[in-house]
Amino acid sequence: MLRLFAMIIEKAILSRLNELIAEGRSMRTGNVYDRVKSQSHAEQCKGWIASALHIVQLIFIDPSSSYRKLTENITSQDYGNGINNAVGEITEILQNVLKDINKGLISSITDQARAEVFDDFLDHAKAYLKAGMKNEAGVIAGVVFEDTLRQVCRKLDIEDRGVKLDALITQLAKIEILTLTKAKRARAAADVRTKATHAQWQEFDNGDVNSAIAFTEELISSHIES
Repeated sequence: MLRLFAMIIEKAILSRLNELIAEGRSMRTGNVYDRVKSQSHAEQCKGWIASALHIVQLIFIDPSSSYRKLTENITSQDYGNGINNAVGEITEILQNVLKDINKGLISSITDQARAEVFDDFLDHAKAYLKAGMKNEAGVIAGVVFEDTLRQVCRKLDIEDRGVKLDALITQLAKIEILTLTKAKRARAAADVRTKATHAQWQEFDNGDVNSAIAFTEELISSHIES
């Protein structure tokens, strides 16, 4: 389910990127003096630039990304009545971003989408826990932990289909992605996953759920968002 939500977010970002490119190609054209055609045209350009900057920042979470830095530099300048030229410059950037995504050279869009989904669900788990709904929090935390761990494995080309969590944790420990201490914490989180999904409510407590959430957040920060 979480992977499905991530795919939906990724698809939405790619769809919007294509829309912005199409809009930019039309909007970049000015009058005979290569300036905006009207006040309305100028306002449309400004709105488009804001949307374009937003999509670039969503795709490139690292502020040092060359695509992001160049886009932010363009949007920080005052083009006046030549703002359509800024649209043209950014459109070229977006076209190259799309090419790189289609060639598999940019993975952050997928990872960021997943990270956002995982973080949202973990926030729900925390809210449930705070409200005294330990069982519900345990189910959510356990599911997010499993999806996160499996995603880490996929990024490392470790086959996870049909493989139990304990075996995956062992593989990650063998290649030193997880230290012995972290492997122990991972197994504790997996234990919460198993007990919660099998309605063994008395077999785990608030502290177990909190630990599962904290460890999952570490995995997301270290291996999904990075």
